[in-house]
Amino acid sequence: MAILIFEYSSTTGALRLAAKLRDYGHKLRTISLHDHHEVPGDLDEVDGIVISGGPHNANDDHPWLDAQIKLLKQAHETDVPIVGLCLGNQVLAKALGGEVGDVKSGIELGWHEVSLTEIGREDVIHTGVPWNSMQFHWHSQEVTKPPDGARILATSQQCEVQAWSLGMRTYGFQYHPEVYKKTIDVWAEDEPQALENAGLLIDQLSEQTQANYEEFERVTDRLFESIALFLMPVDRRIDGVAKALHH
Repeated sequence: MAILIFEYSSTTGALRLAAKLRDYGHKLRTISLHDHHEVPGDLDEVDGIVISGGPHNANDDHPWLDAQIKLLKQAHETDVPIVGLCLGNQVLAKALGGEVGDVKSGIELGWHEVSLTEIGREDVIHTGVPWNSMQFHWHSQEVTKPPDGARILATSQQCEVQAWSLGMRTYGFQYHPEVYKKTIDVWAEDEPQALENAGLLIDQLSEQTQANYEEFERVTDRLFESIALFLMPVDRRIDGVAKALHH
């Protein structure tokens, strides 16, 4: 059994989340859509799914999109746990009947505060996560209409839906908790136009990262511990909880 990790480009992925999942004993199977890996046709031997961020527009016609949406619907309907990050969050929302559109301000990029809603403060995945935290953002689209029945868990000044859940096993995050410092540097070098659109110089972004990354790493590590346990089959969670308490 393994966690499927969907990747959309060579510079994105589950990154720090993947590392935490390995620490907790998860086997990972990466589906590199940019390298033309095929979307699995079923959920055999799948413990859970993580959908990474990427540079694509969720509303465009991609060769992998229909198959991925079909698999995500099946996973949600059969209670296979799912976590979507940024683009992955948007694809997940669309798969379950939500809508994705442009960010009203054009782009949310850099370090901005994310606040848990009243529902988010009570959510098990966010146990131990501060009600307000600085998170890293890089997106020009967002979930404009969550799937019916979804609970909004977190928000920011520029983006109403920063985190959401549907049922007990499906979660989406618009911000990027998974990034390393070097990830931010690579993205900034690859997409200088995005920085310009956000009114940021690369040196300003570096200063923001230097000021916020240490606390961000601590907060998101706590989030990842919850996600690692959440993605475990029920019969392995007791051992996982014991490991978390030990650390």
